[in-house]
Amino acid sequence: MRLCFGSYMAVLVSCKAVNVDNKELCEALLHSVAPNFEFTYDGQENADRVREDVSSKLLRCEQNLSKDVSDPARTAGLEEVASYFRNNILPMLDRNMSKQIILALKDIIANDPPVKVGNKMQGIDGDTKVELVSGITKSELVPKGDFCFHTFLAGVFLYTVTNTTNRTGKATIKSITDEYILSFTPRIGEITLLEDDEAKRGSLVSAVKESGKYGEEFAENVAGFVVDRINQLALPSKQDDSLLVTLLSEANGNCLKCGKKLGIPKRGKVPVGNCEIVYLKQSPNESECYENAVVLCTDECAPLVSVMSEIEIDELLEDKRRCANIQAFLDRISGIKFPEEIEAVLREVHKTKNAKGLEGTSVTDLVEIERKIHEPYLKDKINASMARLYKTVKVICARLEQEIGFDTNMFGGLMRSASMMVEGGVMKNADITDPQEYIANLLVDKLYSQMGQKYKDACEIIVGYLVKRCDLFNENAKQS
Repeated sequence: MRLCFGSYMAVLVSCKAVNVDNKELCEALLHSVAPNFEFTYDGQENADRVREDVSSKLLRCEQNLSKDVSDPARTAGLEEVASYFRNNILPMLDRNMSKQIILALKDIIANDPPVKVGNKMQGIDGDTKVELVSGITKSELVPKGDFCFHTFLAGVFLYTVTNTTNRTGKATIKSITDEYILSFTPRIGEITLLEDDEAKRGSLVSAVKESGKYGEEFAENVAGFVVDRINQLALPSKQDDSLLVTLLSEANGNCLKCGKKLGIPKRGKVPVGNCEIVYLKQSPNESECYENAVVLCTDECAPLVSVMSEIEIDELLEDKRRCANIQAFLDRISGIKFPEEIEAVLREVHKTKNAKGLEGTSVTDLVEIERKIHEPYLKDKINASMARLYKTVKVICARLEQEIGFDTNMFGGLMRSASMMVEGGVMKNADITDPQEYIANLLVDKLYSQMGQKYKDACEIIVGYLVKRCDLFNENAKQS
């Protein structure tokens, strides 16, 4: 194993919160020491694709960190970085996985011995400080069981940025999987998470004792007094910025009701001021939570919530759920290994030897998806996923064509079955409110069944690719 920024981030990626994508997490980490650092420049074309590409290369250990990040990290204020992690990184992680994250990082560090590679030494000695906020060494970390979570994350992050070369982890990065992280679940009893008060008290006690002038009892009393006084200070109330970013990301930066463009702020930065979080409660006793939270424009839609009917609230919440589902789907297909799943599905399809082909389909006669599909949810989902993976699927198909004689015409049977559904009256069935989505889901289910109930997300991507390429859905739109 090798501890580097990529392996560190891979652990966090496996434990990130719902609707947090890899590039957001990567940028948030780097902004802890370099708040003005960006992967792109103003006016750059395909900026979002560039951000995703760079963060993906960092995660795969194919690229080293920029000096614009590592240099300021060497002089960053330790407490400021730790505070940033508490306020900005922890909300991006699944708090139920905190102990697994700690155990995984401990394991990676423990299994990163010093080794000479060429003329350089790689790895970590026992007396090396691997957590730079509290100054814990590798040897001290092994038996340690009590942790202040955000401080530990910040300290190890600073070590990876200032003391490791990211490319050194390339050979081992693939071993850091979801299964690897979950393998530590039986051992979470080994870890005790210190609350902030305990962490503050512990730091103060250590500081007073290290002065050499006072005993432990006096140090404990001073620490307790100071922490109590700190807790009495009133904290300024503020909107949940992390939730705001999540909701705006799900809604593609738009007001969920009127569609007005609101923008998507970066985590850790001041969010846009023309919107607010509104909780659509369906009963007086319902608590405010992510499930009933939406972002609406402040000047027009937010004031209308108090006079909305139950039907209008239900419709908004349904729109919110659909947006969240699309974002969750995009998060799932952003993994390093997802192209391998796509290839596995394509290879399985190849085995069917369906040689009849896609009837009436010509790449030169493609119709833009906006003209093919009139159902907003299906259109948004296919557009968003194909923006990321259309080229990937096309490249895989081209490579398999050379390797095994793969031909996309083998999907002919699948698409003809969709044609039969249309002819059978799906479009005229009043019980089916979204016929195109209904057909697309049936295509996915058929392919998923052929795969033995495996790789459903990959099946969805391939069906989206086919919809993008063929004219079947254009014909459907004409009939509706």
